[in-house]
Amino acid sequence: MFYSILFPSHDLHEQPRRQEAPECFRDLNILPIIDSVLKGYSAYGLESLFYTSLDDSETIRYRQKILRDLENLSFRDALAQRCQTLFWLERTMNDLKKMLSSRLWYENSHLNHGRILETADRYCEEVSGLSSELDRFPPDSEGLSEFAIYLSSYLISEGYRKLEKQISHLKEGLSKIRYCMYIKDSSIRVRPFEGEKNLSARIVSDFEKFRHEPKTVEARKMMGEPYSNHVEAAVLNMVAGYNKEMFSELGCFCSANRDFMDETILRFAREMPFFLAWLSYLRPLKASGLHFHFPAIQTSPQHLYCRDGFDLALATQTEGKVVTNDFSFDHSERILVVTGPNQGGKTTYARMFGQIHWFASLGLSVPGSDSSLLFFDRILTHFGREEKMETLNGKLRDDLVRFRDLLEKATPRSIVIVNEIFASATLSDALVLGRHMLERLVNLGVLGVIVTFLDELSNFNQNTVSLVALVASDDPSQRTFRIIRKPADGLAQAMDLAKKHGLTREQLQMRIRQ
Repeated sequence: MFYSILFPSHDLHEQPRRQEAPECFRDLNILPIIDSVLKGYSAYGLESLFYTSLDDSETIRYRQKILRDLENLSFRDALAQRCQTLFWLERTMNDLKKMLSSRLWYENSHLNHGRILETADRYCEEVSGLSSELDRFPPDSEGLSEFAIYLSSYLISEGYRKLEKQISHLKEGLSKIRYCMYIKDSSIRVRPFEGEKNLSARIVSDFEKFRHEPKTVEARKMMGEPYSNHVEAAVLNMVAGYNKEMFSELGCFCSANRDFMDETILRFAREMPFFLAWLSYLRPLKASGLHFHFPAIQTSPQHLYCRDGFDLALATQTEGKVVTNDFSFDHSERILVVTGPNQGGKTTYARMFGQIHWFASLGLSVPGSDSSLLFFDRILTHFGREEKMETLNGKLRDDLVRFRDLLEKATPRSIVIVNEIFASATLSDALVLGRHMLERLVNLGVLGVIVTFLDELSNFNQNTVSLVALVASDDPSQRTFRIIRKPADGLAQAMDLAKKHGLTREQLQMRIRQ
Protein backbone atom coordinates (compact mmCIF):
# COMPACT_ATOMS: atom_id res chain seq x y z
CA MET A 1 0.00 0.00 0.00
CA PHE A 2 1.15 3.55 -0.77
CA TYR A 3 2.89 5.33 2.09
CA SER A 4 5.20 8.10 0.82
CA ILE A 5 5.90 9.93 -2.41
CA LEU A 6 9.58 10.16 -1.38
CA PHE A 7 10.25 6.53 -0.42
CA PRO A 8 8.91 3.27 -1.88
CA SER A 9 8.35 1.73 1.56
CA HIS A 10 7.49 2.64 5.13
CA ASP A 11 10.79 1.27 6.46
CA LEU A 12 12.86 3.43 4.11
CA HIS A 13 10.78 6.47 5.01
CA GLU A 14 11.42 6.00 8.73
CA GLN A 15 15.20 5.82 8.47
CA PRO A 16 16.92 8.72 10.29
CA ARG A 17 17.89 11.80 8.30
CA ARG A 18 20.58 14.40 8.77
CA GLN A 19 19.41 17.55 10.53
CA GLU A 20 22.56 19.51 9.65
CA ALA A 21 24.40 19.95 6.37
CA PRO A 22 27.24 17.47 5.65
CA GLU A 23 30.80 18.80 5.94
CA CYS A 24 31.35 18.59 2.18
CA PHE A 25 28.64 21.22 1.53
CA ARG A 26 31.01 24.03 2.49
CA ASP A 27 33.69 23.07 0.00
CA LEU A 28 31.26 22.14 -2.76
CA ASN A 29 29.25 25.35 -2.32
CA ILE A 30 26.00 23.39 -2.05
CA LEU A 31 24.33 25.39 0.73
CA PRO A 32 23.64 28.44 -1.51
CA ILE A 33 22.05 26.09 -4.02
CA ILE A 34 19.71 24.61 -1.41
CA ASP A 35 18.88 28.10 -0.12
CA SER A 36 17.83 29.06 -3.65
CA VAL A 37 15.86 25.85 -4.13
CA LEU A 38 13.92 26.30 -0.89
CA LYS A 39 13.19 29.98 -1.37
CA GLY A 40 9.42 30.20 -0.88
CA TYR A 41 9.24 26.69 0.62
CA SER A 42 10.61 27.36 4.13
CA ALA A 43 7.34 26.33 5.83
CA TYR A 44 7.72 22.73 4.66
CA GLY A 45 10.95 21.93 6.54
CA LEU A 46 12.58 20.15 3.60
CA GLU A 47 16.21 20.80 4.55
CA SER A 48 16.88 17.32 5.99
CA LEU A 49 15.83 15.73 2.69
CA PHE A 50 18.56 17.68 0.88
CA TYR A 51 21.10 16.91 3.62
CA THR A 52 20.59 13.12 3.43
CA SER A 53 21.89 11.15 0.46
CA LEU A 54 19.97 7.96 -0.33
CA ASP A 55 21.63 4.66 0.52
CA ASP A 56 19.61 2.50 -1.88
CA SER A 57 19.39 2.85 -5.64
CA GLU A 58 15.73 1.76 -5.68
CA THR A 59 14.65 4.98 -3.98
CA ILE A 60 16.75 7.05 -6.39
CA ARG A 61 14.95 5.51 -9.37
CA TYR A 62 11.59 5.85 -7.55
CA ARG A 63 12.09 9.60 -7.27
CA GLN A 64 13.49 10.01 -10.78
CA LYS A 65 10.33 8.51 -12.29
CA ILE A 66 8.13 10.84 -10.26
CA LEU A 67 10.12 13.84 -11.48
CA ARG A 68 9.67 12.65 -15.07
CA ASP A 69 5.88 12.74 -14.57
CA LEU A 70 6.12 16.21 -13.06
CA GLU A 71 7.94 17.59 -16.10
CA ASN A 72 4.42 18.02 -17.53
CA LEU A 73 3.95 21.66 -16.49
CA SER A 74 0.13 21.60 -16.47
CA PHE A 75 0.09 18.51 -14.27
CA ARG A 76 2.76 19.94 -11.99
CA ASP A 77 0.96 23.25 -11.50
CA ALA A 78 -2.32 21.49 -10.76
CA LEU A 79 -0.72 19.26 -8.11
CA ALA A 80 1.20 22.20 -6.63
CA GLN A 81 -1.98 24.19 -6.05
CA ARG A 82 -3.83 21.27 -4.44
CA CYS A 83 -0.90 20.29 -2.23
CA GLN A 84 -0.31 23.85 -1.08
CA THR A 85 -3.96 24.23 -0.06
CA LEU A 86 -4.00 20.88 1.77
CA PHE A 87 -0.81 21.83 3.61
CA TRP A 88 -2.28 25.08 4.87
CA LEU A 89 -5.60 23.42 5.70
CA GLU A 90 -3.69 21.01 7.94
CA ARG A 91 -2.03 23.95 9.69
CA THR A 92 -5.38 25.71 10.05
CA MET A 93 -6.92 22.62 11.57
CA ASN A 94 -4.04 22.22 14.01
CA ASP A 95 -4.55 25.80 15.18
CA LEU A 96 -8.29 25.27 15.53
CA LYS A 97 -7.81 22.12 17.62
CA LYS A 98 -5.56 24.08 19.98
CA MET A 99 -8.24 26.76 20.31
CA LEU A 100 -10.88 24.19 21.19
CA SER A 101 -8.69 23.24 24.17
CA SER A 102 -8.24 26.87 25.18
CA ARG A 103 -9.61 28.37 28.38
CA LEU A 104 -10.59 31.49 26.48
CA TRP A 105 -14.32 31.25 25.81
CA TYR A 106 -14.15 33.07 22.46
CA GLU A 107 -11.60 30.57 21.13
CA ASN A 108 -13.49 27.46 22.25
CA SER A 109 -16.62 28.77 20.57
CA HIS A 110 -19.31 28.16 17.98
CA LEU A 111 -17.37 30.43 15.67
CA ASN A 112 -14.41 28.06 15.57
CA HIS A 113 -16.77 25.09 15.29
CA GLY A 114 -17.98 26.73 12.10
CA ARG A 115 -14.43 27.19 10.90
CA ILE A 116 -13.75 23.50 11.45
CA LEU A 117 -16.78 22.72 9.29
CA GLU A 118 -15.51 25.11 6.63
CA THR A 119 -12.04 23.53 6.78
CA ALA A 120 -13.53 20.04 6.45
CA ASP A 121 -15.58 21.13 3.46
CA ARG A 122 -12.55 22.67 1.78
CA TYR A 123 -10.50 19.54 2.55
CA CYS A 124 -13.05 17.33 0.78
CA GLU A 125 -13.06 19.70 -2.18
CA GLU A 126 -9.26 19.61 -2.49
CA VAL A 127 -8.97 15.84 -2.06
CA SER A 128 -11.59 15.26 -4.72
CA GLY A 129 -9.88 17.78 -6.98
CA LEU A 130 -6.51 16.09 -6.46
CA SER A 131 -7.98 12.77 -7.56
CA SER A 132 -9.45 14.43 -10.64
CA GLU A 133 -6.06 15.85 -11.61
CA LEU A 134 -4.49 12.39 -11.35
CA ASP A 135 -7.26 11.03 -13.58
CA ARG A 136 -6.76 13.85 -16.08
CA PHE A 137 -2.98 13.30 -16.24
CA PRO A 138 -2.46 9.55 -15.65
CA PRO A 139 1.08 9.19 -14.23
CA ASP A 140 3.62 6.59 -15.31
CA SER A 141 5.67 6.51 -12.13
CA GLU A 142 5.11 3.90 -9.46
CA GLY A 143 4.85 6.53 -6.71
CA LEU A 144 2.16 8.73 -8.30
CA SER A 145 0.25 5.75 -9.73
CA GLU A 146 0.03 4.07 -6.33
CA PHE A 147 -1.04 7.33 -4.72
CA ALA A 148 -3.79 7.73 -7.34
CA ILE A 149 -5.07 4.23 -6.48
CA TYR A 150 -4.92 5.01 -2.76
CA LEU A 151 -6.83 8.26 -3.28
CA SER A 152 -9.54 6.59 -5.37
CA SER A 153 -10.07 3.98 -2.65
CA TYR A 154 -10.17 6.67 0.03
CA LEU A 155 -12.87 8.65 -1.80
CA ILE A 156 -15.24 5.67 -1.86
CA SER A 157 -14.48 4.61 1.71
CA GLU A 158 -17.30 4.57 4.25
CA GLY A 159 -15.54 7.06 6.52
CA TYR A 160 -15.03 9.65 3.80
CA ARG A 161 -18.57 9.34 2.46
CA LYS A 162 -19.96 9.74 5.97
CA LEU A 163 -17.84 12.88 6.43
CA GLU A 164 -19.13 14.37 3.18
CA LYS A 165 -22.74 13.58 4.14
CA GLN A 166 -22.39 15.21 7.57
CA ILE A 167 -20.78 18.32 6.07
CA SER A 168 -23.57 18.65 3.50
CA HIS A 169 -26.26 18.24 6.17
CA LEU A 170 -24.71 20.84 8.48
CA LYS A 171 -24.09 23.37 5.71
CA GLU A 172 -27.68 23.06 4.55
CA GLY A 173 -29.04 23.45 8.08
CA LEU A 174 -26.83 26.39 9.00
CA SER A 175 -27.59 28.18 5.72
CA LYS A 176 -31.28 28.36 6.70
CA ILE A 177 -30.64 30.24 9.94
CA ARG A 178 -31.81 33.86 9.88
CA TYR A 179 -31.42 36.43 12.63
CA CYS A 180 -31.40 40.15 13.24
CA MET A 181 -28.72 42.25 14.88
CA TYR A 182 -29.44 45.49 16.69
CA ILE A 183 -26.32 47.61 17.10
CA LYS A 184 -26.35 50.72 19.21
CA ASP A 185 -23.22 52.41 20.52
CA SER A 186 -21.13 49.60 22.01
CA SER A 187 -23.94 47.09 22.49
CA ILE A 188 -25.25 44.37 20.21
CA ARG A 189 -28.50 42.45 20.58
CA VAL A 190 -29.64 39.45 18.59
CA ARG A 191 -33.14 38.06 18.07
CA PRO A 192 -34.83 35.71 15.56
CA PHE A 193 -35.60 37.01 12.09
CA GLU A 194 -39.24 38.12 11.69
CA GLY A 195 -39.37 39.25 8.08
CA GLU A 196 -37.46 42.50 8.46
CA LYS A 197 -35.88 44.12 5.42
CA ASN A 198 -32.41 42.76 4.70
CA LEU A 199 -29.93 45.65 4.57
CA SER A 200 -26.87 43.50 3.94
CA ALA A 201 -26.83 44.10 0.18
CA ARG A 202 -27.03 47.87 0.65
CA ILE A 203 -24.20 47.87 3.21
CA VAL A 204 -21.99 45.81 0.94
CA SER A 205 -22.76 48.14 -1.96
CA ASP A 206 -21.92 51.27 0.08
CA PHE A 207 -18.53 49.84 1.10
CA GLU A 208 -17.69 48.28 -2.27
CA LYS A 209 -15.49 51.21 -3.27
CA PHE A 210 -13.18 50.45 -0.34
CA ARG A 211 -12.66 46.82 -1.32
CA HIS A 212 -9.13 45.71 -2.19
CA GLU A 213 -9.07 42.27 -3.78
CA PRO A 214 -6.20 40.01 -2.70
CA LYS A 215 -3.74 39.12 -5.44
CA THR A 216 -4.75 35.46 -5.41
CA VAL A 217 -7.83 33.43 -4.63
CA GLU A 218 -5.81 31.38 -2.19
CA ALA A 219 -4.86 34.47 -0.20
CA ARG A 220 -8.52 35.51 0.14
CA LYS A 221 -9.65 32.10 1.33
CA MET A 222 -6.86 31.48 3.82
CA MET A 223 -5.95 34.95 5.08
CA GLY A 224 -6.90 35.77 8.66
CA GLU A 225 -7.82 32.24 9.67
CA PRO A 226 -8.21 30.61 12.12
CA TYR A 227 -8.17 33.39 14.72
CA SER A 228 -11.53 34.10 16.40
CA ASN A 229 -12.76 37.57 17.01
CA HIS A 230 -14.38 37.81 20.43
CA VAL A 231 -17.20 40.04 19.11
CA GLU A 232 -18.07 37.59 16.33
CA ALA A 233 -17.92 34.73 18.82
CA ALA A 234 -20.25 36.54 21.23
CA VAL A 235 -22.78 37.29 18.47
CA LEU A 236 -22.73 33.68 17.31
CA ASN A 237 -23.30 32.49 20.89
CA MET A 238 -26.47 34.57 20.98
CA VAL A 239 -27.57 33.18 17.60
CA ALA A 240 -26.94 29.66 18.89
CA GLY A 241 -29.29 30.35 21.80
CA TYR A 242 -32.16 30.52 19.31
CA ASN A 243 -30.93 27.53 17.24
CA LYS A 244 -29.77 25.08 19.89
CA GLU A 245 -30.38 21.87 17.96
CA MET A 246 -28.41 22.93 14.88
CA PHE A 247 -25.45 24.25 16.84
CA SER A 248 -25.48 21.20 19.07
CA GLU A 249 -25.11 19.04 15.95
CA LEU A 250 -22.24 21.24 14.84
CA GLY A 251 -20.52 20.80 18.21
CA CYS A 252 -20.96 17.04 18.08
CA PHE A 253 -19.53 16.99 14.54
CA CYS A 254 -16.42 18.86 15.70
CA SER A 255 -15.93 16.59 18.70
CA ALA A 256 -16.25 13.45 16.59
CA ASN A 257 -14.10 14.70 13.69
CA ARG A 258 -11.09 16.39 15.24
CA ASP A 259 -8.84 14.17 13.10
CA PHE A 260 -10.87 13.89 9.91
CA MET A 261 -7.85 14.53 7.64
CA ASP A 262 -6.16 11.44 6.24
CA GLU A 263 -2.50 11.28 7.32
CA THR A 264 -1.28 9.62 4.10
CA ILE A 265 -2.82 12.37 1.97
CA LEU A 266 -1.38 15.05 4.24
CA ARG A 267 2.05 13.39 4.04
CA PHE A 268 1.79 13.52 0.26
CA ALA A 269 1.00 17.26 0.43
CA ARG A 270 3.96 17.87 2.77
CA GLU A 271 6.44 15.85 0.68
CA MET A 272 5.47 16.86 -2.86
CA PRO A 273 7.16 20.31 -2.48
CA PHE A 274 10.54 18.50 -2.42
CA PHE A 275 10.03 17.84 -6.14
CA LEU A 276 8.18 21.06 -6.88
CA ALA A 277 10.89 23.23 -5.30
CA TRP A 278 13.61 21.55 -7.38
CA LEU A 279 11.71 21.87 -10.65
CA SER A 280 10.85 25.49 -9.90
CA TYR A 281 14.54 26.21 -9.26
CA LEU A 282 15.59 24.57 -12.53
CA ARG A 283 13.02 26.35 -14.66
CA PRO A 284 14.95 29.61 -15.36
CA LEU A 285 18.21 27.68 -15.82
CA LYS A 286 16.57 25.48 -18.44
CA ALA A 287 15.14 28.60 -20.11
CA SER A 288 18.71 29.96 -20.40
CA GLY A 289 19.65 26.90 -22.49
CA LEU A 290 21.28 24.69 -19.86
CA HIS A 291 20.56 20.96 -19.91
CA PHE A 292 19.39 18.71 -17.06
CA HIS A 293 18.85 14.97 -17.14
CA PHE A 294 18.29 11.85 -15.04
CA PRO A 295 21.60 10.03 -14.57
CA ALA A 296 22.16 6.30 -14.62
CA ILE A 297 23.40 5.15 -11.21
CA GLN A 298 26.18 2.55 -11.20
CA THR A 299 27.51 0.45 -8.34
CA SER A 300 30.74 -0.18 -10.24
CA PRO A 301 33.16 2.61 -11.28
CA GLN A 302 34.12 0.89 -14.53
CA HIS A 303 32.63 3.43 -16.92
CA LEU A 304 31.42 6.67 -15.39
CA TYR A 305 30.93 9.94 -17.25
CA CYS A 306 29.04 13.21 -17.56
CA ARG A 307 28.50 15.38 -20.62
CA ASP A 308 27.97 19.16 -20.44
CA GLY A 309 28.10 19.41 -16.67
CA PHE A 310 28.40 22.70 -14.76
CA ASP A 311 28.49 24.24 -11.29
CA LEU A 312 24.90 24.92 -10.20
CA ALA A 313 25.82 27.65 -7.72
CA LEU A 314 27.76 29.52 -10.41
CA ALA A 315 24.96 29.03 -12.95
CA THR A 316 22.49 30.54 -10.47
CA GLN A 317 24.73 33.57 -9.89
CA THR A 318 25.33 34.16 -13.60
CA GLU A 319 21.73 33.42 -14.69
CA GLY A 320 22.85 30.42 -16.73
CA LYS A 321 25.94 31.94 -18.35
CA VAL A 322 28.48 29.20 -17.62
CA VAL A 323 30.96 27.07 -19.56
CA THR A 324 30.06 23.37 -19.53
CA ASN A 325 32.58 20.55 -19.10
CA ASP A 326 32.75 16.76 -19.23
CA PHE A 327 34.35 14.05 -17.14
CA SER A 328 34.82 10.33 -17.70
CA PHE A 329 36.48 7.26 -16.18
CA ASP A 330 37.35 4.17 -18.19
CA HIS A 331 38.47 0.74 -17.01
CA SER A 332 40.90 1.19 -14.10
CA GLU A 333 40.79 5.01 -14.00
CA ARG A 334 39.77 6.37 -10.60
CA ILE A 335 41.36 9.79 -10.00
CA LEU A 336 41.06 12.92 -12.17
CA VAL A 337 44.13 15.13 -11.64
CA VAL A 338 43.34 18.69 -12.75
CA THR A 339 46.16 21.14 -13.46
CA GLY A 340 46.46 24.46 -15.25
CA PRO A 341 46.68 28.20 -14.60
CA ASN A 342 45.10 29.93 -11.62
CA GLN A 343 41.56 31.24 -12.11
CA GLY A 344 41.10 28.74 -14.94
CA GLY A 345 38.04 26.98 -13.52
CA LYS A 346 39.73 24.07 -11.75
CA THR A 347 37.98 24.55 -8.40
CA THR A 348 34.66 25.11 -10.15
CA TYR A 349 35.21 21.85 -12.02
CA ALA A 350 35.86 19.98 -8.76
CA ARG A 351 32.71 21.46 -7.22
CA MET A 352 30.71 20.51 -10.30
CA PHE A 353 31.85 16.91 -9.92
CA GLY A 354 30.73 16.78 -6.28
CA GLN A 355 27.45 18.66 -6.80
CA ILE A 356 26.32 16.44 -9.66
CA HIS A 357 26.96 13.29 -7.64
CA TRP A 358 25.26 14.70 -4.54
CA PHE A 359 22.02 15.76 -6.23
CA ALA A 360 21.94 12.52 -8.21
CA SER A 361 22.07 10.68 -4.86
CA LEU A 362 18.83 12.47 -3.87
CA GLY A 363 17.00 11.13 -6.92
CA LEU A 364 16.96 14.53 -8.64
CA SER A 365 17.74 15.58 -12.20
CA VAL A 366 21.27 16.97 -12.52
CA PRO A 367 23.26 19.34 -14.77
CA GLY A 368 24.36 17.96 -18.11
CA SER A 369 22.96 16.20 -21.15
CA ASP A 370 23.86 12.63 -20.13
CA SER A 371 25.73 10.83 -17.36
CA SER A 372 26.47 7.59 -15.58
CA LEU A 373 27.39 8.25 -11.94
CA LEU A 374 28.68 6.30 -8.96
CA PHE A 375 26.36 5.09 -6.23
CA PHE A 376 28.59 6.34 -3.40
CA ASP A 377 28.41 6.07 0.37
CA ARG A 378 29.84 9.50 1.20
CA ILE A 379 31.56 12.51 -0.36
CA LEU A 380 34.74 13.61 1.42
CA THR A 381 36.41 16.91 0.57
CA HIS A 382 39.66 18.61 1.47
CA PHE A 383 39.90 22.20 0.28
CA GLY A 384 42.58 24.61 1.42
CA ARG A 385 41.78 26.63 4.53
CA GLU A 386 43.26 29.82 5.90
CA GLU A 387 45.70 29.23 8.72
CA LYS A 388 44.11 29.56 12.17
CA MET A 389 46.47 31.23 14.62
CA GLU A 390 44.48 30.08 17.66
CA THR A 391 45.22 26.41 16.94
CA LEU A 392 49.00 27.03 16.88
CA ASN A 393 49.15 24.64 13.90
CA GLY A 394 50.83 25.61 10.67
CA LYS A 395 48.94 25.31 7.39
CA LEU A 396 50.87 22.23 6.31
CA ARG A 397 50.20 20.46 9.59
CA ASP A 398 46.52 21.35 9.30
CA ASP A 399 46.42 19.91 5.75
CA LEU A 400 48.03 16.68 6.93
CA VAL A 401 45.74 16.27 9.95
CA ARG A 402 42.63 16.88 7.88
CA PHE A 403 43.78 14.50 5.16
CA ARG A 404 44.45 11.78 7.76
CA ASP A 405 40.90 12.24 9.07
CA LEU A 406 39.58 11.97 5.49
CA LEU A 407 41.42 8.69 4.93
CA GLU A 408 39.96 7.22 8.13
CA LYS A 409 36.44 7.86 6.85
CA ALA A 410 36.96 6.80 3.22
CA THR A 411 35.83 3.45 1.79
CA PRO A 412 36.11 1.99 -1.74
CA ARG A 413 32.63 3.45 -2.41
CA SER A 414 33.59 6.99 -1.36
CA ILE A 415 34.11 10.05 -3.53
CA VAL A 416 37.11 12.17 -2.55
CA ILE A 417 37.66 15.73 -3.81
CA VAL A 418 40.92 17.48 -2.90
CA ASN A 419 41.68 21.06 -3.90
CA GLU A 420 45.13 22.68 -3.81
CA ILE A 421 46.56 21.30 -0.58
CA PHE A 422 50.26 21.25 0.42
CA ALA A 423 50.64 24.69 -1.17
CA SER A 424 52.57 25.90 1.89
CA ALA A 425 55.23 23.19 1.52
CA THR A 426 58.38 23.43 -0.57
CA LEU A 427 58.08 22.03 -4.10
CA SER A 428 60.04 18.89 -3.27
CA ASP A 429 58.06 18.27 -0.08
CA ALA A 430 54.78 18.93 -1.86
CA LEU A 431 55.67 16.34 -4.52
CA VAL A 432 56.52 13.71 -1.92
CA LEU A 433 53.33 14.40 0.01
CA GLY A 434 51.24 14.56 -3.18
CA ARG A 435 52.50 11.18 -4.40
CA HIS A 436 51.85 9.67 -0.98
CA MET A 437 48.34 11.11 -1.06
CA LEU A 438 47.61 9.61 -4.48
CA GLU A 439 49.06 6.26 -3.45
CA ARG A 440 46.76 6.07 -0.44
CA LEU A 441 43.68 7.10 -2.46
CA VAL A 442 44.43 4.66 -5.28
CA ASN A 443 44.99 1.81 -2.84
CA LEU A 444 41.64 2.58 -1.21
CA GLY A 445 39.93 2.43 -4.61
CA VAL A 446 38.03 5.69 -4.16
CA LEU A 447 36.70 7.80 -7.01
CA GLY A 448 38.02 11.32 -6.94
CA VAL A 449 39.20 14.65 -8.27
CA ILE A 450 42.54 16.19 -7.29
CA VAL A 451 43.14 19.84 -8.17
CA THR A 452 46.86 20.60 -7.92
CA PHE A 453 49.63 22.95 -9.04
CA LEU A 454 51.97 19.94 -9.34
CA ASP A 455 52.02 18.72 -12.95
CA GLU A 456 54.10 15.72 -11.91
CA LEU A 457 51.11 14.17 -10.14
CA SER A 458 49.02 14.00 -13.32
CA ASN A 459 50.76 10.87 -14.62
CA PHE A 460 51.07 9.06 -11.29
CA ASN A 461 49.92 5.68 -12.67
CA GLN A 462 47.25 4.01 -14.79
CA ASN A 463 44.58 4.89 -12.20
CA THR A 464 45.02 8.65 -12.71
CA VAL A 465 43.76 10.82 -15.57
CA SER A 466 45.40 14.12 -16.52
CA LEU A 467 43.03 17.03 -17.12
CA VAL A 468 44.16 20.54 -18.02
CA ALA A 469 42.38 23.89 -17.74
CA LEU A 470 42.82 25.52 -21.16
CA VAL A 471 43.75 29.07 -22.04
CA ALA A 472 43.15 30.87 -25.32
CA SER A 473 45.60 29.69 -27.99
CA ASP A 474 46.40 33.25 -29.06
CA ASP A 475 46.49 34.76 -25.57
CA PRO A 476 47.60 32.60 -22.62
CA SER A 477 46.32 35.21 -20.17
CA GLN A 478 42.75 34.54 -21.29
CA ARG A 479 41.05 31.60 -19.53
CA THR A 480 38.57 29.54 -21.53
CA PHE A 481 37.29 27.65 -18.44
CA ARG A 482 37.31 24.53 -20.57
CA ILE A 483 38.92 21.48 -18.94
CA ILE A 484 39.90 18.54 -21.15
CA ARG A 485 41.92 15.33 -21.10
CA LYS A 486 45.46 16.33 -21.90
CA PRO A 487 48.94 15.67 -20.55
CA ALA A 488 50.02 18.40 -18.14
CA ASP A 489 52.98 20.46 -19.37
CA GLY A 490 52.75 23.66 -17.38
CA LEU A 491 53.50 25.71 -20.51
CA ALA A 492 50.26 27.63 -20.54
CA GLN A 493 50.73 28.85 -17.00
CA ALA A 494 54.46 29.51 -17.51
CA MET A 495 53.77 31.60 -20.62
CA ASP A 496 51.05 33.46 -18.80
CA LEU A 497 53.37 34.31 -15.91
CA ALA A 498 56.18 35.29 -18.26
CA LYS A 499 53.89 37.63 -20.17
CA LYS A 500 52.59 39.15 -16.95
CA HIS A 501 56.13 40.04 -15.87
CA GLY A 502 57.36 41.09 -19.32
CA LEU A 503 59.64 38.11 -19.78
CA THR A 504 58.39 36.48 -22.97
CA ARG A 505 60.79 36.13 -25.94
CA GLU A 506 59.04 38.91 -27.84
CA GLN A 507 58.98 41.25 -24.83
CA LEU A 508 62.67 40.69 -24.09
CA GLN A 509 63.66 41.21 -27.74
CA MET A 510 61.71 44.46 -27.82
CA ARG A 511 63.57 45.70 -24.73
CA ILE A 512 66.94 44.78 -26.23
CA ARG A 513 66.15 46.69 -29.45
CA GLN A 514 65.23 49.73 -27.41
